Order: sequence, then structure tokens, then C-alpha cells
Amino acid sequence: MPVLINNRQQIEDSWIRLIDDQIIEDQSHIIVSLYRLIRDWSQLQLLEIAIGVELESDAVVEDMLFALSEIDMVVLHFEVFADGRAFSQAKLLRERYGFSGDIRARGDVIRDQLAFMRRCGFSQFEVGDDENIELAFLAFNEISSAYQSDLNRIA
Repeated sequence: MPVLINNRQQIEDSWIRLIDDQIIEDQSHIIVSLYRLIRDWSQLQLLEIAIGVELESDAVVEDMLFALSEIDMVVLHFEVFADGRAFSQAKLLRERYGFSGDIRARGDVIRDQLAFMRRCGFSQFEVGDDENIELAFLAFNEISSAYQSDLNRIA
């Protein structure tokens, strides 16, 4: 089970991932696929719960803009660590579309990329249990100088 890092601390995950046809019961924080967000948006809006949406690396960020102001979290999936499309998705969400909720990195999230992910706008990180959590925390301080601005508002 992955370790969840938020604001440079290990936290418990309060979010429940739902498969596309799973019934919403007593959850207070749900993550749905982009497909389900589009399909069920009118019903999801009526619920008084926190909503997150998970985007695969080939998803188009603009497909979820209709709901962005009411979304609490976006989960961006790294199928393999060498696929940088989620970096671009996070940057678009923060810079172009002004998303201020949490952006979570999920999938093949490795320690070597944590500082870069944070600079691109990620605020949460699902780090595999094969990663040393103490070394992962140190990764956030490894970039002392950068050419681009830091898009994340986390200190």
C-alpha cells in the first residue's frame, strides 16, 4: 500500500476511489474517473461531499474544466516514471486554469522526481512502499536553485 505525503508529512488517506458503477454510500471524500465525472456530474453536484477526479496520463485536462471550480482534488497518474505528461497536466491546472485544490501524484511515483513534481504544482504524493519515506522527505529540499518558478503554494 502506498504511503501518502502531504505538505511534507505522512498522512492517512481519507479519499475513497470508486469504480465507474460503484454506488456512493457513506463516503465523505470520493475520487472518480474522468469518464464518471462527465457522465454523472449532475448527480455528483447534488452530493455534499468532497469530489476528486483521476486523470490518466493521456487525458485532456480541458475535458474537466466544466467542473474544475467544484473539484477538491485532481489525481494525476504516472503509468511509468519516465512519462512526463502528468507534469504538464499539473502545470496547466495550476498556471492556466488557477486550480487551488490538491493535486496528487499516483502510480510510478519515485523519490527522484518528488521535488520536480512539487515545483510543477503537485501537493500530494503516493509513494510506493518500496521507497524509503525518510529519504523521500529529504527529496523536497534537493533543488536549491531553479530556472522556473515554483507553482506550488506549499512552503
